[in-house]
Amino acid sequence: MSEEKEKRQKKGLDKEQRALLYLLRSTLTKRGRAHPDMDGLSWERLLYIAKAHAVLPLLYDALGACRGNGLSEELFQMAEQVSRITVQSNYRLLFLTKYLTEFLKEQGIYALTLKGAYTAALYPVPELRKSGDVDLLITDSASYEKACRLLERQGFAAVERQISLHHTELRHPEGIAVEIHGMLAEPFANSHVNHYLERLLAEYGAHREENTAWGVSLYGPQEAYHAFYLALHMLQHYLRAGFGLKYLCDWAVFWNRELAEPVRVEFLRLIKESGTEGFVQMLTAACVKYLGLPEKRAAFLGIHAKWLSDEAVGEFMQEVFRAGEFGHAEADRMVAMQGTGIGAFAREFHHQMRLNYPKAAKAVLAWPALWILTLARFLRNNRTVRGVSAWEILRKARRRSALVKRMGLFKEGKILSGK
Repeated sequence: MSEEKEKRQKKGLDKEQRALLYLLRSTLTKRGRAHPDMDGLSWERLLYIAKAHAVLPLLYDALGACRGNGLSEELFQMAEQVSRITVQSNYRLLFLTKYLTEFLKEQGIYALTLKGAYTAALYPVPELRKSGDVDLLITDSASYEKACRLLERQGFAAVERQISLHHTELRHPEGIAVEIHGMLAEPFANSHVNHYLERLLAEYGAHREENTAWGVSLYGPQEAYHAFYLALHMLQHYLRAGFGLKYLCDWAVFWNRELAEPVRVEFLRLIKESGTEGFVQMLTAACVKYLGLPEKRAAFLGIHAKWLSDEAVGEFMQEVFRAGEFGHAEADRMVAMQGTGIGAFAREFHHQMRLNYPKAAKAVLAWPALWILTLARFLRNNRTVRGVSAWEILRKARRRSALVKRMGLFKEGKILSGK
């Protein structure tokens, strides 16, 4: 990291970041249509950040209003081209999702759409919410295996190296990725929450609904379960390399609606049972402070918790900006843990071993050998792939973990038995 960049991050959000958040607020809430403060503003850097966070298409109308008023025609044309490609891609993904949903339904399998077109329907202009693949959730194991086999017979090829345990990645003949999920998330370094999520999968199957917002029929999780999946997906990314502004925008538009009281009650049950309440409070407070989510609609989520200071929310938003869309903006980002001591590092190392060698890790006697292999892989990837030192990765992991600890994530006793 350059010295200039490090100084900028320590100072808080810079001018371009603040202006980007302003433009996103005006886009998501339709409030504050005046131009952001453009004195000394680098539009080139602002659009670079927006593109890195996959939110540039969302700014299309707002940028049109700034055209000729500081924003050059060349930069606007670039943004317009990115937006056009996003719209075309989204429609292709939408109709592929529709086809897969209907095909599997004919085979007796209900596939719930996760994120993608289902979440984009919440936006003022759904076509401008960037999606990169198709994510479908199958809520029982027998149908999950069957769905994968059926799609392979339809010409979808399973990726040779499956890097996740919670889904199977297939490739459409055109190269589009289709992820068939058999779990709600990749296993966390907490057995209690993993068991809870396993039990919760059946509830997703029982709480599905049909959505026709795009003019086509898609199945997805009901409102409270939709929100919980969005939070869970962000948490999964956050505890690894991080997540960017796009997912925070999803959160803002989800809650910036009139939702029935039973939805709010059910969602609160899910986050309290899963021990994710503190993380959700942080997400929501950031959306209120930076993305225009009205406080009156978010107060029930606990945004006034005593631990949730303005300083902590600001630190969290800086963390979001550093991450980029999927945490790939910095090479020395890997994980955030639930503590900052030696014990937390040891638990996370053991967890990574189990993720890397899920079958072999079932044999306890094999653990010492697997620990050595995990360490060797970690050091090799640092040198050959990331090009950073192990010390830098551990230092950043410790800094990020301090904020996780304040969230009280997965506190023992919070995760209920599921009765």
